[in-house]
Amino acid sequence: MIRVAPLLAERTAEARALVEREPYLNVYLSYILERDALSRRSLVGAFEEKRLIGLAYLGRQIVLAGESAGAEGFAAFAAGLPHPKAITAPVHLVEVFWDRVPDWHRAARLIRESQPVMAVDSHSLILRENARVSVRRATLADLKIVVENSAAMIANELESDPRKHGREFTANIASMIESNLWWIGEYDGVPAFFCHIGSWSAQTAQMQGIWTLPQLRGKGIAAAAFSAISARLLEIVPSLSLYVNAFNYSAIALYRGLGYREVGEFRTILF
Repeated sequence: MIRVAPLLAERTAEARALVEREPYLNVYLSYILERDALSRRSLVGAFEEKRLIGLAYLGRQIVLAGESAGAEGFAAFAAGLPHPKAITAPVHLVEVFWDRVPDWHRAARLIRESQPVMAVDSHSLILRENARVSVRRATLADLKIVVENSAAMIANELESDPRKHGREFTANIASMIESNLWWIGEYDGVPAFFCHIGSWSAQTAQMQGIWTLPQLRGKGIAAAAFSAISARLLEIVPSLSLYVNAFNYSAIALYRGLGYREVGEFRTILF
């Protein structure tokens, strides 16, 4: 019998041990456990007798970790909660969870069936140098161009323009820039490439928002900029990770060419 209940503080060590078994797949949950006290209130555990077998964040999005039996329990528990905007988790957990919610959940707007999770460390990273490319952290002086290109990337990937949220979207990016999480690659001194750190843990930092200006693609800018940014970050974190849509062949080729390797697979359901 699986019991699902809010994660109590005294179970934190067990939860960390669970998510650290697959650090690249569970970096978002690790981040919440380690750094986000507010979101931690939305963490629930799945228990088989006294053993923690699963962990889930049931907030604006649903993120799952652990055993399949835990995903079944989370599906029943989530029926009484507000509907999320997305479900993102390893494929086998999404399959179990989604099979058990159609009766109470609204239909999906978009499903990304396969999203390879990729990772790199300082030993496997391959640098791609380009004398015309330089990298730096974004500053608030870059806010407008970062917002514009972040919105373009999200609209392209998720088929929804985040600028409809107006000030909230801009404020979130400004906060991330102030936290030194956004990076820019410049081509002949002009911003051409963008990315940022999303979640991070003691094991890895997850890269997101990876985007090259469409009119500047095909010049090797992404390879040079992203490898240089990766190298800079790997001076302070053990590894980097990301996930990408399986149909985005050019992006996967880019990451593989920089030494990123596949370490798992996500599925995302959007509403």
